[in-house]
Amino acid sequence: MIKIVLFCIFASCLVGSPYADSIEIKYNQLRKGSALDHYAIDLIKFLIEVSGEKARFIPIEDTGSQTRRQLLMQRGVYDVDWFGATTNIESFVVPIRYPILRGLLGHRVFITNKETRALLNTDMSFNQLIKFSLIQGQGWGDVLILKNGGFTKVKTIADFNALFKMIEVNRSSLFPRSIIEPYQELGERCSLNENHECTDKNLLIDDKLLLIYKLPMFIFVSPKRQDLIKILNSAFENHYEEFLVFFNNHPLIKEALKKLNNRTVFKMHGINTLSDETLNIPDKYWMDTYTNPF
Repeated sequence: MIKIVLFCIFASCLVGSPYADSIEIKYNQLRKGSALDHYAIDLIKFLIEVSGEKARFIPIEDTGSQTRRQLLMQRGVYDVDWFGATTNIESFVVPIRYPILRGLLGHRVFITNKETRALLNTDMSFNQLIKFSLIQGQGWGDVLILKNGGFTKVKTIADFNALFKMIEVNRSSLFPRSIIEPYQELGERCSLNENHECTDKNLLIDDKLLLIYKLPMFIFVSPKRQDLIKILNSAFENHYEEFLVFFNNHPLIKEALKKLNNRTVFKMHGINTLSDETLNIPDKYWMDTYTNPF
């Protein structure tokens, strides 16, 4: 009799648990100072909510380079991540083919240092710009775009924090970042003044130039999680207008859009590093800055 009573109590606890009917979503822990990572996880939680599902979000320890993360997702070690799209990434993990930044990932400003800043100006040509050395993360979608676009000095390393050190000691000149990324990233790593210059390190954000190329950021899902793939695709398809409200009112996006103005703009066209499916995403899902001037 005692065993039966204890079993009933245990069963009733399960039924009453807030997690009883929820799905589990494992994601790579957010990078230090990454406003983009916070935006992405906010969005995934929003999509789960509008879909009518409940979920438990479980961060896992940082799994290293983007290339390694994709392999681990493919094996089902964790479930969801967000990357700039490439045909290679799409061969490992499943894209939810809605640009979550509407193309802002490809609106690039430069983290640089004082030595390089002295060489940058609003009158410089693209041919002058591509002579500078760049640093990028290993496996990032930008690497092939930049190389195919004419940048011949592109270094890649796996350690995200080391990218900033390479710029600080002037071993590379420019670290291209999406317009939404560098301000909080540097703010977490140095004392940043109102001109977006570190007062205690040789790092700053250039305010003169803007490089634009077509690079969507997608949510990617492990192929082991077909349930989650279906939920996220359905959420975008059935609630896209609600997503636009989320996007346009998110503080990160509102602040980023203000910082696009008053820059010399270089647009890189016709650099095909995207899959046919991604290239055929309708224009309504992109910002209009690919075709219209600022």
